[in-house]
Amino acid sequence: MGFGTYVAVGNLAANQVIVIDVNGNVRVLAEGELPNPGEVIVQGNPEFAEDQQLQVQLVGDDGQNQDISAEIEDIFAALEEGQDPTELGEDFATAAGGQSGSSLTASTSVERDGTETIASTNFDTSGFESLGLSETQSLTLLEEFRLYDPVFVDLNNDPLGDSLAVITDEDTPISGTLTATDQNAQDILTFSQSSTPSNGTAVVNPDGTWTYTPDENFDGNDSFTVTVDDGNGGTDTLVVNVTVTPIPEISIVGNDVVSEGDAASYTVNFDKPSTQETSVKLGLTLGSAEADDLESVVVTLSNGEVLDVAEDGTVVIPAGETELNITVKTSQDEVHEGDENYVISIEAASGTIGSGEVTTVIQDSGENGGDDDRPVITEITGGAVEEGELASFDVTLSNLSELDTPITLSLADGTAEAASDYTATTVTVTYTENGVEKSQDVTVDSNGDFTFNLPAGNEGFKVEVQTTDDDQNP
Repeated sequence: MGFGTYVAVGNLAANQVIVIDVNGNVRVLAEGELPNPGEVIVQGNPEFAEDQQLQVQLVGDDGQNQDISAEIEDIFAALEEGQDPTELGEDFATAAGGQSGSSLTASTSVERDGTETIASTNFDTSGFESLGLSETQSLTLLEEFRLYDPVFVDLNNDPLGDSLAVITDEDTPISGTLTATDQNAQDILTFSQSSTPSNGTAVVNPDGTWTYTPDENFDGNDSFTVTVDDGNGGTDTLVVNVTVTPIPEISIVGNDVVSEGDAASYTVNFDKPSTQETSVKLGLTLGSAEADDLESVVVTLSNGEVLDVAEDGTVVIPAGETELNITVKTSQDEVHEGDENYVISIEAASGTIGSGEVTTVIQDSGENGGDDDRPVITEITGGAVEEGELASFDVTLSNLSELDTPITLSLADGTAEAASDYTATTVTVTYTENGVEKSQDVTVDSNGDFTFNLPAGNEGFKVEVQTTDDDQNP
């Protein structure tokens, strides 16, 4: 590998010759000017191979130029590979008559007695000094002509190292911009993708912008590799590690019917556990049911731990859970209300997707052996009546009803006989409706039965039967 691979030849203009004096000062050698003993000459050489475009010479005390290009090349190569230049062998302990060159002369050897390091730069200059260069000349040569690899950096210009970690949600692309620095200011940096992700796609643009799109429904770890190239052989590689956070999809199942006074149960299912804390929003919408028909709502984890429900219905779920249990306790009362309903719903919030709802009917009419609040007749009272007057009976019900209640009664003989002692074809019932007392004539069938609908809100009613005045002694 030639010298041009390791040095920034862009610091030299065409046909330009520069000189580095023993103090490290750099100047352009004017036409006709001769360099001084001890100075280093750096110039382009078109006769060299394409990858070895610089010629470096050290001016001896006798004014003769020693070509040290090959030695400098090896030192740069060692530095680039992280080797210690002091361990390259005693070939570099010659102050004149290099390994190769077009102007070879004899000279004494310069003994190397230790490694010299410039503290401000951390450049090891011992390899150069073994060639007869001063520390300042060595440092200048490194700073002016060494080719530096680009380095990936963060927003604070600090090196990123070998990898970068990013996080995105399932089914959610993530984008960013990679940046790098290069001490060779004239280099143009270009970014490219050097390995592809296994569970998604990545696009890396030459300017460092990138986008990663995970495969549908994938969650877990993925990665791709980006390389930055300075166009002169210098590169740096960065592994972009992507963590795709699982986003559970939620659904809800549960009781569509509950007996009044019992608890309805629901399960919110997550199609996968999440690696992070998530949340859902619980909703409870009253249909025909009223607020006092529901006693409590409790949300628990599978282990029985009770979770708080915020005012807006938000429930926070720890990582790793796959279900929630919701219990809605209904209120027991003595009023017949008939079928009433409410809707329990669940919506995605943080870290979840999906939604669902269940409509539940509260029953109190004895369905399936459950609570039965339908009123029943508990008492019928009456008294003595004069012939020809109305016989009045007070009927008492067990409880109120918010619905019309079908009533069926029978008119039967006691010591009195139908037709001769009382009218057996019609009775009059009296009740209240919307706060107003009303009376209704009801037909009695041939079996003595009569039926009517008692309006809601009555705890009882009156039945009147017309007796017959037959002018006979009882």
